[in-house]
Amino acid sequence: MVSLTLVFPEQTNEIGRLRSSDTVFAQICADYESLTALLPCDASDPTYTDLTDSLRGLEDEIRLYLASKSNSSEG
Repeated sequence: MVSLTLVFPEQTNEIGRLRSSDTVFAQICADYESLTALLPCDASDPTYTDLTDSLRGLEDEIRLYLASKSNSSEG
């Protein structure tokens, strides 16, 4: 969860809670962590662009998921 903590430092507790109770969200987070492990050390590596694009998409999914769960708990 280290990579998620770096990107979502304020939502760490919420991410942990949702991961333990929501299998879809847990899979999104697992996919994100798997992709971060594949990032090359060399930013000029041609796979870098594809991986970062995929990671941005997963980050957007996580943000939307967190926002929807936050909104549903407010009302």
